[in-house]
Amino acid sequence: MTFGAPLAPHRHEFVLRRDRAVLVIVDVQERLLAEVARRDAVAANVVKLARAAAVLGLPVVVTEHAAKVFGPTAESVRREIPAAAIQKTVFSCFGVEEFRERVKSIGRAQLVVAGLETHICVCQTALDAIAQGYSVHVARDACSARGESDHAAGIEKMSAAGAVPSTTEMAIFELLERAGTAEFRALLPLIKARS
Repeated sequence: MTFGAPLAPHRHEFVLRRDRAVLVIVDVQERLLAEVARRDAVAANVVKLARAAAVLGLPVVVTEHAAKVFGPTAESVRREIPAAAIQKTVFSCFGVEEFRERVKSIGRAQLVVAGLETHICVCQTALDAIAQGYSVHVARDACSARGESDHAAGIEKMSAAGAVPSTTEMAIFELLERAGTAEFRALLPLIKARS
């Protein structure tokens, strides 16, 4: 193999590829975020994923659950996203036609999922995505719940159903694929900032 040759055709199916991935940010809303475990680290990791998506050209789809109750998307996240959030009251994002259509129209097979709460909206969205044929990668350090046992159970259930467990840093490095690029240099300070 020649140094610098593209790796993508030879990658394992569990490796994220920037030409195949979409970032899905589920319900990272002000009032909900205030109630979950590890809230500061989770918010920071969601922001990292959103910034990486911008640098790498990944589409981003954001949802808000019962915004009248839980408020808007957290300001730190909202500053990083290009499009308005899709409103919902069902737990699975796939229960909303606008979400299904937006994800389908993007035409990519891998969903990087982050958000709240792990065992409810994130889990049901991931399970429905798998049922629709998507490859789901859950950034578990960018997800949370009010209780750690619920978070752990949500991660376990998604993994058992076929979701690929991941972390923020793991996802970013897979999407980058190599060092020495302009994208790598742009994201390096973000990566070095530990959550």
